[in-house]
Amino acid sequence: MQQKMSYPMEQLRKEAFLIILACFFFAFGASAQSLTFADRNVERRALINGDADNDGHISKVEADSIKSLNLTQYRTDMFVVSTYEDLALFPNLEKVWLGESKLETVDLSKNWNLKFVSIQSDNLKTLILAVGCTPKLAYPMHSGEILIKRIKNPDAPGALFFPY
Repeated sequence: MQQKMSYPMEQLRKEAFLIILACFFFAFGASAQSLTFADRNVERRALINGDADNDGHISKVEADSIKSLNLTQYRTDMFVVSTYEDLALFPNLEKVWLGESKLETVDLSKNWNLKFVSIQSDNLKTLILAVGCTPKLAYPMHSGEILIKRIKNPDAPGALFFPY
């Protein structure tokens, strides 16, 4: 007489399938998740440059693909940036235009690929860059001097080769 298994093989297959399906949806959902921005104006400008799927949100993949971000004003688009902390969300940023803000310091140490930074706010006094990052600086509308501070970013390529 054959004994019946306490847990049928068909039930195991169904559960395994559901587990694999749940892992797939979790992995896909995590990679496509929208980033949270502290400043709505930075997010709005990022959407112009990098909303590849036109869903009205910036995902991590989309943020990683943004190379250029213009945060300056136009006659038809007047705004003031309240915080530049969102720039850390764009590790591959190469060019950035920093517009009107009441901030005196901008930390760009997470943006080690920068090749160009334009400063168009008279309030900005200090720019923090990663060690080894040497972008061309332009400040056509700035009347004072800009202090450049450098900090080590352990995530930056080649960070081990640059001393403090």
